[in-house]
Amino acid sequence: MPQSPRGDTACLECAYIDDKGIVEELTGKAARLLLQERTRLIEYAKALLRSDRDELGFIWVDERCRWLLVRIKIEAENREGPLARIRAEACEPVFGLTIRELDILTLVAAGFSNDVIAARLAVSARTIAKHVENIFAKTKIWTRAGLASMATDRGILRLPTPGGCHGYPLGTGLIENLSQKSGSSSGSSRQPTLRPILIGMPLSLSARGNADALEMLNGATLAVEQLNMRGGVNGRALQLVTADVDITSSSCLAAAYEALIDDEVDAITAGYSNADPALLRLAGSFRGPYLHAATMDSVVQCVREGFPQLGNIFQVCASDINYGIGLRRFLDSLEARGEWVPRNRRIVALQPFWPGLNIGLDHVDGGSGGKNWQIDVITDLPRDGASWDPVMDKLHRVDPSVVVLASYFVEDAISLQRAFMARPLPALVYKVYGPSIPLYRQELGQLADGVVWATTTGLYADRIGSQFALSYKQRFGRDPGQSHAGIAYDRINILAGAWARVGNARLFSKVAEDLRSTIHRGVNGSYYFGAEGQVGLAFPDDTQDPSISQAHLIFQILNGEQYILSPHPYANSRFQKPSWMLQQ
Repeated sequence: MPQSPRGDTACLECAYIDDKGIVEELTGKAARLLLQERTRLIEYAKALLRSDRDELGFIWVDERCRWLLVRIKIEAENREGPLARIRAEACEPVFGLTIRELDILTLVAAGFSNDVIAARLAVSARTIAKHVENIFAKTKIWTRAGLASMATDRGILRLPTPGGCHGYPLGTGLIENLSQKSGSSSGSSRQPTLRPILIGMPLSLSARGNADALEMLNGATLAVEQLNMRGGVNGRALQLVTADVDITSSSCLAAAYEALIDDEVDAITAGYSNADPALLRLAGSFRGPYLHAATMDSVVQCVREGFPQLGNIFQVCASDINYGIGLRRFLDSLEARGEWVPRNRRIVALQPFWPGLNIGLDHVDGGSGGKNWQIDVITDLPRDGASWDPVMDKLHRVDPSVVVLASYFVEDAISLQRAFMARPLPALVYKVYGPSIPLYRQELGQLADGVVWATTTGLYADRIGSQFALSYKQRFGRDPGQSHAGIAYDRINILAGAWARVGNARLFSKVAEDLRSTIHRGVNGSYYFGAEGQVGLAFPDDTQDPSISQAHLIFQILNGEQYILSPHPYANSRFQKPSWMLQQ
């Protein structure tokens, strides 16, 4: 084999080529750049795929007289058919041959005489004879048959064929001839078509949670469009691949993940999910980055305990247990400022069954100053249009000072509010996440005013968040919601940054390492996944450092608008007692 040089001049680049010339680099963007400058190599790979041969080896000399040892081998298939793996390695001139001597060795290997070689290269036979003598001396091989055997066995044959491939009987000439018949020309400037970077998105587009799924899809679409307008990532466009799912069904989610993996996506981004261990194992087997916002400490625990097998799974926001911590902090602050005085120390939490859900109610009971709360949990919530009257009956019997809805579904948040406003209590209504979705205010109108709600990841009202909101409205003709539109947008940009730094979306382990070690400032705050469990941090409860965390935002709907009540410095309003509390 030709010897690779030592030092910085050595390179090894690999890529897959399909019969359409689409490139999938394997060792980084250098492979793509190499092929962009040498498009004829792509034509050789396509010709090999159309031939009856399995492998091709040759020497390529570039315009700066650098030698590349090229190997093209059919060794893999995708869903569309076979792929050719192309491997190019910089090497020193074998045996110290000059480029002219390489040309002549290539023709000697075909069995051509000195006179034939002279005619093909338009030089004298005497010049050819002198070069052949030099080749004998450099290789220590003293017969033409020996030179031919050595050159063909070791792939020391130059392409393009010196003097043209017409009448050249060896495999390199046959493949070159086939590539020319396919319509490529030696002067072609066609750039290789690069396979887009595929981002899978399991979304509940036609089932429960579809209003939120549209928020996620729109946020991701906006990010992809903006990135593609700037040239994509490493010269490759980004493309979303969606799978419509019923997010309440583990089997449906598993089928969606398997379909996306079969589509050879480069990453999966998801909103809702659950803590089913089988789903997590499936996501782990994918190996590509899986960025989700399930907001579940049980998932984080699984990743922590299952690392490194589950090291590709990242929860981009803080966990559900932070809701209890944030609620306690908020209630304490209202009491401390005299903005609200509870009638009693009773809280009722309405919490539907959801595998692995834990909103941290144990953090509410106890707390500072010995102001303990009695917490009752109601789990048998109605579904699919059923009456909420039994729930309201229980609320009136308990007569709590705080009613907490621990459901992520906007459908539940809307139904509860309608039932509550029909039979109100002088209680603080505090909801988890659901009112972030525009449908909540659209459906309820004035009935939504006064509701307080929280999210572990929300759209900031700063310049970055406001610019995103403006771009979103210009693109989709409506304002974004306060949470998942932004986090879906951020997830795409987090991945794009990692891919750009690594240079290849398919280097999954390196992409994961980059995700763990970098900080991204998005429209929903800052993302850092370096902690155990690979989960986003909450400000101010997980950390007091806002540069590596997302604020646990608490909103109140006032006069149809969303206002941030907590935490400082993100707050832009103060708590106002809702109408149903003032009327009691």
